[in-house]
Amino acid sequence: MKPIDFRNETFASLKSRLTGQRERVWIAWIAHGPATTTECARRSQISILTLRPRTTELYQLGAVALAPSVPSVPSPDGGIYRARTDAEWIAWHTEHRADTESRQQQLL
Repeated sequence: MKPIDFRNETFASLKSRLTGQRERVWIAWIAHGPATTTECARRSQISILTLRPRTTELYQLGAVALAPSVPSVPSPDGGIYRARTDAEWIAWHTEHRADTESRQQQLL
């Protein structure tokens, strides 16, 4: 998404994008996270080829976040993700919307 897209989106319209496979993966993150994408795919029985790209989309929408990892136990499968609560997601959206508005340049 471009900065102007975030600015123009409302939280409700962002959440309305959770349909089909994207919604199924989001529900899997709620039920099986925090986890790596490999672990979540295995636990939820969703193909990794479906889960990984949908997770990227959910991350860009703010529905999924990187979970704090334990430094002494690095995961060979990459980052550990978790679903954000609605309150966290709204706060993320508000913060990113304000950030994109402050960086938006005005044409003269």
